[in-house]
Amino acid sequence: MTVRTCMTMVVVLLLLFSGAARAQEVTLKANVLSNVHTGEKEKGVFLIAYDGTPGIKAEFDRIVAEYYPEKGLDADAAVKVQEQFMTRLVYHVDGPLVDDLWKKAQWSVRSAMSVTGVISERDGKKWITLSKAEPTTFTFPDRMLAPDKPFVMPDKEPLVLKIDDKLSLKCIYVPAGKFLMGKPYYQCRHWQEDPPHMVTLTKGYYMAEHPVTQEIYERVCGDNPSKMKDPKMPVHNVDCVNMYRFCEKLSEKTGRKVRVPTGAEWEYAARVGTSNPTFADKYTDQNSNATEKYGTPPLPVKSKQPNAWGFYDMHSGWWERMGDAPVKEHKDVVDPDYTPRQDKTEATRGNKHSHMGKGQWTYEISEIEYISSEAGSFRFRIVVEAE
Repeated sequence: MTVRTCMTMVVVLLLLFSGAARAQEVTLKANVLSNVHTGEKEKGVFLIAYDGTPGIKAEFDRIVAEYYPEKGLDADAAVKVQEQFMTRLVYHVDGPLVDDLWKKAQWSVRSAMSVTGVISERDGKKWITLSKAEPTTFTFPDRMLAPDKPFVMPDKEPLVLKIDDKLSLKCIYVPAGKFLMGKPYYQCRHWQEDPPHMVTLTKGYYMAEHPVTQEIYERVCGDNPSKMKDPKMPVHNVDCVNMYRFCEKLSEKTGRKVRVPTGAEWEYAARVGTSNPTFADKYTDQNSNATEKYGTPPLPVKSKQPNAWGFYDMHSGWWERMGDAPVKEHKDVVDPDYTPRQDKTEATRGNKHSHMGKGQWTYEISEIEYISSEAGSFRFRIVVEAE
């Protein structure tokens, strides 16, 4: 065999090998997460695949068909669904483009990532060696996007707080229960502030059907610090000190214990006691933004539809203050109240849904962040203890 023949065979083999490698590449649609989200100390990036190969698509469909009931998810069912996604459709990511993938996934306004690479198995895990990643879209099944339907309804009449001879504030009873708080790992996008964890609320409570309005705040506290004046709009530019002052004055006035809700109480009411994923598209008819742009003023209270328990204005581009601080929980908790020990003024809960126009951010309802106590464009509502 001549040298030239040998060289030709080597070239052919290299071409064949290269073609085989390219043939092994697949493109997956997936949610991209960091191990930080799941509470692991070892850094890494992984994804939960939705589509891309016939096997992955079939596995996704089986999980939804077998573990996601048409009626929606209670707390235990939600844990099972998440476990199925985390055991059957997780792919760990390696390659020189991992950091680039993570940056794109964090700041993409799209609902998923398109990830191209070669799939392999090692150390008992499935891997994809990344060669390309771009934002993309993915439409979840109808049953996962259906409006939340409560498993139980309030079993007590609403409580009406009398503000004066003309003004009152209706508070709806929220029955005790448990739910998977935070966005499930399979939901796009995911932030570190809100890992999913089981929360049990052992006591029922009353929560105001809408945020505190400017006219109610003025009647109780004697002033209206809001930048945009409208008696029916939520009061804003209220720092945390004066928010707590409002609760104290209203408690004295009504003889009931009035306070700001905890993050768990707020989210449980926003999700009407269910543990369904909080996809933004589910809440379009409840979105109380005045426009489609993030951060724009809200409409007057009760301008849009309430949720199934009767709460208005739980969804918009504005944040809503809570009485406790964010905690990155990864364990089951009972009656959580993460009030900062030194200073309660930094605790803020976001009402995270805002249904935006094309290319805009969409926020879901299960994130919590620190916001400065002096920050003004945040509304709040109250809770009245049932006992």
